[in-house]
Amino acid sequence: GGELISVLEGIQAAKQAGFEPVKINCVIMDSSMEPDAIAVKAYAQNNGLQVRFIHQMDLKNGTFSQVEGGEGGNCKSCNRVRLMANGSFKPCLFNDSCFNIKEFGIEGALQKAVEAKPAAGTRNLSGKFYNIGG
Repeated sequence: GGELISVLEGIQAAKQAGFEPVKINCVIMDSSMEPDAIAVKAYAQNNGLQVRFIHQMDLKNGTFSQVEGGEGGNCKSCNRVRLMANGSFKPCLFNDSCFNIKEFGIEGALQKAVEAKPAAGTRNLSGKFYNIGG
């Protein structure tokens, strides 16, 4: 949810601030040929942005796919951890593990997240995609 005008203004502000490249993530149900995805791609092309299409994911059942136009979703090459809005480092979106900065300190939480990073995602039973930043 939210106001589209605020998103568009934020994108323009990022460009004006000199961020390069500005990337747009677009969640798709089935295909990047869906009407809304085509509209996002056109907007990105007309505004000098990069667009990545992310297939809707099911954290609970561990179903996910590679990102079109990006590198996400490939467990074999993933070297990412995610800092969540609640102050926890999450080693993998498809895993229940997380380490809170208040409990472990920033360096300790990051170290624990890196050490706990799985070779591949499994499933996430502790939350929905919207509340882990995806």
